[in-house]
Amino acid sequence: ATEKAVKRARTEVPECTAAARPQKLCEARSVLAVRRFGMTSAHTAQRYRQQQSLTMDSVFATSRLASLVSPATGVFQLYADTEPQRGVLPLACKYSANGEQLALVDESGFVSVFGTRTVDAQSDVSLEPILRWKAHDNSAFDVEWRADCAQMVTASADETLRVWDVEHQQCMGSFVGHAQTVRSVSWRSASMHCFSSASRDGSIMIWDSRCNKERVDGEYVYRPVNVIGHAHNLGSSKKPMRGKKGMLGGSVTAICHLQHNTDLLASVGSTSEIVKFWDVRMKAHVRPFALPTPAMSTLLSTSSAGRSRGTASLSLDPDGTRLYSACNDNSVYVHNALMPGQPIARLTAPEFECQSFNIGTSMSTCGRHLAAGSSSGNVVVWELDRMGTNSSGRRAVLQAHTKEAGCVAWYPGKDKTQLATCGDDGVLRLWEENAKLAESAKTDPTKQCSWGVSQ
Repeated sequence: ATEKAVKRARTEVPECTAAARPQKLCEARSVLAVRRFGMTSAHTAQRYRQQQSLTMDSVFATSRLASLVSPATGVFQLYADTEPQRGVLPLACKYSANGEQLALVDESGFVSVFGTRTVDAQSDVSLEPILRWKAHDNSAFDVEWRADCAQMVTASADETLRVWDVEHQQCMGSFVGHAQTVRSVSWRSASMHCFSSASRDGSIMIWDSRCNKERVDGEYVYRPVNVIGHAHNLGSSKKPMRGKKGMLGGSVTAICHLQHNTDLLASVGSTSEIVKFWDVRMKAHVRPFALPTPAMSTLLSTSSAGRSRGTASLSLDPDGTRLYSACNDNSVYVHNALMPGQPIARLTAPEFECQSFNIGTSMSTCGRHLAAGSSSGNVVVWELDRMGTNSSGRRAVLQAHTKEAGCVAWYPGKDKTQLATCGDDGVLRLWEENAKLAESAKTDPTKQCSWGVSQ
């Protein structure tokens, strides 16, 4: 049965190179996982990807990437409310599903919501938030919109998450359970009630706003419906004792719910490049000091030499077949989200540096471009082929920020091209396609200091 599964996996999954072929055991497990979890046929998904990539609406040339520009009117500088001279670091930015609003959270615990109007370089109106409120008493590390765009959830260093009514800036409830900073949050696809969170305490928690709640001091407080502890620990030993080596803890740095099966959650951590896939319906009942077992996981890349350096972020492409993980070895690995194994490709660039766990990635709506922040302050945009890899080697480099650029987000609509980037210089930039303005910014000395340009 295992040999038949391996043969079926080889015929169903198109492979870029022989070096990218997964090991036999992993192929067999992946095929069994397809049966068990009801995954879409990998061959069918690949055919869909090829058809989508050939439509005129979803393709724009690399020359258009070179025309991305961020004028001075598309820039917002964050400052502390109590100390106007002190800059504030933005930590995450996300577009709403309808593309009408952009949410940004920062180290002061504030949420700022911007309109996504087309940036007019000739306008006297600068970029300003249309809504802004204090969401947490500590840094807010992540934000995620609900599918209907009426609510959002924020994750904070105060060890809690909060769901907000955006229109009225009203807290709908606090979600309590983590023991350290909550780093990442992900809504379950198309769900109005369920989402997941990941923390530096090494745990992943599953939440449902319909249950496990109580009213405390006039506010609803929620408890998790499922907990996956020690999700990315390196290993375990006998019960740890003082002076003895025990379980090696690891932070969970990013999570992402999959599209083809909403019960599966992908996660990465600070200990390795491995991506783990969890069935959120399964209770993680484990023995003391033992590690939980994921439904599936990827294999370590043969390209990465030396010790594992951990993974900073995850991004899923629009059709849900490719998963991109930015790792601290200055690489972005491309994974088959339907049948995990070894990474099928590795994206690198001299301009791309991933030296912290704050480096984010984002996929364009067309699925043909991947943007990634960089510790150097640049933002690198790779052009992807039908397989979701950078076989052409073409890329654009956005000279965006003077310090580390950690947050990137593509506008989700198809009516225009817009990219949001944030950096440790406390600046939010909106990039749009305009060849004439881009050329002007590169040649006009008065614009080179305040405008962002693409190279």
